[in-house]
Amino acid sequence: MKLSFVIVTRNVNKYIGSCLESVFGALADVSALGAEAEIFVVDNASADGTARSARNAGSAVTVIENTTDTGFAAAANKALRQATGDLVFFLDPRTEVLPGSLRRILDHMETHTDCAIAGGKVVDKKELTVRGARRLPGFLTKFTEAFGLAAMAPATCLNHAAYGGRRMEQPAEVQSVPFSFACVRMEAFRCLGPLDERFFGGFADTDFCRRVHKALNPARKTAYVPQARVRLLDGFAMKQEVHDFDLYGTEVVRHRVRSEMMYVWKNYCILTSAANTLLDLAAHSLRFCVNILPVVGDCTKSRHNAVVIKETALAMIDTQLGTQYPATPWE
Repeated sequence: MKLSFVIVTRNVNKYIGSCLESVFGALADVSALGAEAEIFVVDNASADGTARSARNAGSAVTVIENTTDTGFAAAANKALRQATGDLVFFLDPRTEVLPGSLRRILDHMETHTDCAIAGGKVVDKKELTVRGARRLPGFLTKFTEAFGLAAMAPATCLNHAAYGGRRMEQPAEVQSVPFSFACVRMEAFRCLGPLDERFFGGFADTDFCRRVHKALNPARKTAYVPQARVRLLDGFAMKQEVHDFDLYGTEVVRHRVRSEMMYVWKNYCILTSAANTLLDLAAHSLRFCVNILPVVGDCTKSRHNAVVIKETALAMIDTQLGTQYPATPWE
C-alpha cells in the first residue's frame, strides 16, 4: 500500500514544520504495516518562506511552488497529477496529526472496501471539536445558518461534534467530511475526476463528497472516524467567517459567496440558487440593522454584514446567479 499526502499551504511558515514532523511520526507509527509514503506540499505563493521550510523538512517532501494563489482545489490537483499512492491524505498545514490517528484511518479503509472517503476530527488545544462530520449543504442548511438556528440543527455546522442530533463517538457513514484531515481512495479520483477548480474559496471538498455520495456504479461511502484526530496549531484558524473577515478583509467574503453560489447552482437548480441568495440578503440585512444599534450592536459584525450584502449582489450580477463565471472570477 502506498500513501500520498497532499498539503496545500499559504503563509504558514510558523506551522508547516510541526505539521510535517507530525506526519513523519504518524508514518513511523504505521511502518509495521509496510506502507510506503510520498508527501506533496503545494505552496500558493507564500511570502513568508513556507516553501523553503517545507523543502528543508526532508528529502521525502516534494514541494510544488505556485507563482500565484490558485486556491485549494487547483493546488491540490497539481499534487494529484503527480501522486502515485493508493490512498490520498489531505491535511491542513495548520494542524498536527495526533498519535494513532493515521492507523485508525487506515484500519477503517482496509476493513471497509466500499468506503471512498474517511475523515477525521479536528480538535483545538483543549480537545474541543472544531470540525467534524457534516451534512451536505442545501436550502434547509442555509435557512438554519442564516437565521441563527444552527444550534437546533448542529449537523449543518462545521464546528459541532454532533451529526443528525447525535454524538459521533464511533466510525459511521456520513454525507460529507472536510478535507482538513481526510483520506480519499485514488480510485475515486480516477472514476469521478479531480477536484473542481472553480471552487476557489472552499466547497471543493464538499462538492467532491457530494459526487461520491451520489455515485451509483459502484456505490461509494463517506465515513467519519472520530478517533482519528488532528490538533489545530493556529488558534485563529477555522473560526467563523466574521473573524477571518476582520483579519483578511473583503476577499474572504467574496471567495466564499461565489464558491457557495457555484456549488448550489451546480448541484441543485436555478430556483434553489435564487432562494439561497435572497435568503442570504434578507438575513444579513436584518443582522446589519441589529448590529448598528447602540449597546447591543457590533461594529465588526455590521461591517461584515454590509460586505456580504454587497458581494452577494455583485456575484448575482457577475455570475448570473452562479450559472456562469467571469474569466477571472476571483479578482
